[in-house]
Amino acid sequence: MNLVLFLIISNAIICILIGYNAAVLLQKGHPDGKETFWLIVRATVPESTIKFVSESIAYRLPFFDVLRWLKLQPQDTYVAKTTAELPAETTPTEDEGLEQIMEKFTSANVGDLLESFEEDLSFMIPEQEVFDEEVAELLGEQTTESWLVNDKQVETSLLRLNTVMMKSGRFAAELDWRIRSLRGSFEMDDIEQFVTELQDDCKNYLETQSIISQQMVERLDEFGELRHLAEEVDYANMEQSAQVETTLNNLNLIRQLQSPEDAANKLLRELASLRVARHKLRDLQDKTYINVVLYENRTDTVPQQLFIDEQLGIRSRIGLEMAIHNWWQQKRHQTRQFIFVLLDFVRFGEINDEYGIKPADNILKLYGQSIEKKFDKSDIVGIYCGNCYLVVTQNVGLQKTITEIERLRQHCEQTRFVCKNINKEFQLQLTCGIAEALGTQNQSEVLQCLEKTLHAAKKAGKNCTFNYVHGPLNKPPEQVVAPNLVDKDDNPELIID
Repeated sequence: MNLVLFLIISNAIICILIGYNAAVLLQKGHPDGKETFWLIVRATVPESTIKFVSESIAYRLPFFDVLRWLKLQPQDTYVAKTTAELPAETTPTEDEGLEQIMEKFTSANVGDLLESFEEDLSFMIPEQEVFDEEVAELLGEQTTESWLVNDKQVETSLLRLNTVMMKSGRFAAELDWRIRSLRGSFEMDDIEQFVTELQDDCKNYLETQSIISQQMVERLDEFGELRHLAEEVDYANMEQSAQVETTLNNLNLIRQLQSPEDAANKLLRELASLRVARHKLRDLQDKTYINVVLYENRTDTVPQQLFIDEQLGIRSRIGLEMAIHNWWQQKRHQTRQFIFVLLDFVRFGEINDEYGIKPADNILKLYGQSIEKKFDKSDIVGIYCGNCYLVVTQNVGLQKTITEIERLRQHCEQTRFVCKNINKEFQLQLTCGIAEALGTQNQSEVLQCLEKTLHAAKKAGKNCTFNYVHGPLNKPPEQVVAPNLVDKDDNPELIID
């Protein structure tokens, strides 16, 4: 009898907790008099218990399907009621003000920046890593702000900057493509339209960036020992803002040009300058974000949307380093042989300048996916920074990895890249750096060796492969001398949309 009574009481408490969480999910704010009992329960029940219930099997009950449906319904009635009940002198708190600002600048067309994939994402997660499809489903249903606006995490400002920059980058790529598609048939009205659109985007970016950047500067002390990285981001952010300001000034001069073709060419150069500054800032933001979550041991808080580069459909740098971190946490590097490889396109910036942002991104996407297919599913492939891929093989061995990478480099050298949309054909080359991970090295040390090796390969003349040499003598990386591994009559071809 006592057991039955205990189960009934326990079930009642769980139902109350579920109801409280429902109020939070429906964004009903502070409870009224009728909900006071819920506050009593929250005050008396340990926080850990509430968290356990809210994150456990309760969320898998059909009840929450109804909640998710309700959350999508208009809340005008409740908002009106809440507004009426607020005292006249009540003002929004600092957190509420920030949320309103971010909603104003990032709610439109931002939710789709970080796509949630319908297919199973477990193939992107390292072996033995826990992957809960129910959690992934809930993540996919959240809006950008639901996981982005979280002032408790100091790196939130980095994600906000990245989101705003991604939005502006997508606009720039589309505008670049529209300008190029009209070459030879420009009119001044077209130029005026392009200039106006770019001006509006630059002004919106500066306005939003200023708010977010100021927030980050005010919290620099919270970065602790990584403050220097946050300061680097702030400096790069100021450089990006200066470039946007310069572009705004130049746009006024472009309006005064008499030749539409000259004006269009100057517009494309301005977009190229913005692209270079944006890529530099994004790489630095990713690096800082990764260092912060690793330093504070909060890798489990990284949203899965960040694991994949939305433009390329392969792992992002965040996704790469989170996977590597998990391997190191599992101590796999002490029992398995990991080989790290960086592959960097030679003079890829010229492709961006000559053919535009979209064709260049399509090359990175299709070639990155083709690289991914050449390696085992237990290996990882992704975009590391700029137009540089990272490949990590395990249990393949150094010599075999070197052979496969050298074959890949030779194959790229002979490949004809055909862009159908612009009816152009061109060729590319790769510079490669290889480093074996030792069981005594940490993740950062391995990547430093790898970057040093790629730098040596570029210094030697590019379009070659270098291997890092471990040893007490601290020998410099050595160039790989390999035979011809690809038939010269093969004439491979890669079609770009």
